[in-house]
Amino acid sequence: MTKKYLIFLTIFIFASLLLFANSENKQFIKICPSGFYFELNGKVFIPIGFNYGVDWPDFSNLWTGDVGGLKWGDPESVESTFKEWHMYGVNTLRIFMEDASDPSGSALFEDPLGNVNESLVKVWNYIFEYAKKYDIYLIIEPFDPFWMSRNWAESPFNIKNGGPIDSLAQFLESPKTIEDTEFRFKFFIDHWGNTSHILAWEINNEIDLWYGSNNTDAISKYIKTISDFIKNYEDSKFGQHHLITVSTATPVLFNNLGKTIYKNKHLDFVTTHLYLPAVSNPTNTINPAIEVSQAVIENLENMNYSKPYIDSEDGPINGWSLPMTENEEYHHNMLWAEFASGACGPGLKWPYLSPVNITGLDTYKAISNFINSPGIDWLYFKAFPESHNITISGTAKNYVIPFSCGDNNARILWILKNSTKDLKNIDFSKVDLIVSNLENGTYDVELWNTHDGTLLKVIKLLSQKNKIELNLNMDNLNDIALKIYKISN
Repeated sequence: MTKKYLIFLTIFIFASLLLFANSENKQFIKICPSGFYFELNGKVFIPIGFNYGVDWPDFSNLWTGDVGGLKWGDPESVESTFKEWHMYGVNTLRIFMEDASDPSGSALFEDPLGNVNESLVKVWNYIFEYAKKYDIYLIIEPFDPFWMSRNWAESPFNIKNGGPIDSLAQFLESPKTIEDTEFRFKFFIDHWGNTSHILAWEINNEIDLWYGSNNTDAISKYIKTISDFIKNYEDSKFGQHHLITVSTATPVLFNNLGKTIYKNKHLDFVTTHLYLPAVSNPTNTINPAIEVSQAVIENLENMNYSKPYIDSEDGPINGWSLPMTENEEYHHNMLWAEFASGACGPGLKWPYLSPVNITGLDTYKAISNFINSPGIDWLYFKAFPESHNITISGTAKNYVIPFSCGDNNARILWILKNSTKDLKNIDFSKVDLIVSNLENGTYDVELWNTHDGTLLKVIKLLSQKNKIELNLNMDNLNDIALKIYKISN
């Protein structure tokens, strides 16, 4: 019996080693202990980044080939883009498997279905190569339904082109589209899945918008089917699986859609798109920040803080009424507002303004510096929205807006001057601040420049009667971030 047991054990160990022989020996990203952020190899992972496309300008040189005997494309030149993004603290890209904006289908994953675009496979090889080299993690989405709908006449899913369906309204329930969805994920898992540099699989984009309205039963079944497929397949190959999410076009979910997404055990975190009125067509840089903050708070409250939440698309989708000089300030304010309101990271903007150009990298660097400096233990930090526990008095009382989240021994606080009001004669040298609902004890309060990511000052304060009081000089600052954490009883 002992000999047979030892033989069995040896075979099991050998088989396990073979199964995971090609593994990077890294854990995939998972939810951290607090339930508000992510974790990778024992360290917090907070997504900082934006959306990007497989054939957008900075990636255009990934497309290589021979035309008339002449080679075109220069993939190595794209490496400098990844390097720059990494230097500015960017660690996340949300990216679709394909781009369906060209009716010719040049950047489709399949055309016809089942016929994989080998040029695109080469592009993805480079994307993963550079993502791994520069520690950028990918949220990968299989379909581009916005452009699928606009180019439906040419779509390989269209029954007129040999596809399985008459319209996208049939997409979620068609056995053939389910089969194709699984085919896509299987292909990506087989080719590139054994990496920690996939943050998550986003199993469909704006699932509530493009595939028929009020179709929550179909949405629920689709999520379960695709989620189960991915988890079972990855577990069998790697002994672990990547996180899974789905996005909605609805910014804050209610009724059946809310129940379908917020409480769905097959989704690891929630992501919605915050194309709110002031965000979609901005007339100032303040109201967009207020709107996205409110949406983050409502989403977290509606899901009872059970999962991380992030806004994975936003931007001026309906127009741009501001001077272009205010573009960076617009995004800067939304990024800080969302993170300071309890989101698991600043929102992932969609770069709408033409030409496609990622601006405002300094803000990403500033948020990265803020997160990566010592102080708050992010793995256990509970980012409950807490702006109601912030009191501002003095002459600046009605001219600044606080955004805050945290628990009773640590807090993030971002204070923004309200430039929609006349600020010319307001004294910002003494912004009197009370932060309440804190455990009694000694706290470090760090003051941060939100534009260049420098630590301006550290103040040591005593919390008595569950609050701390301090005075801020914001004369020369449009906004300021505070990191507050307890250091002793």
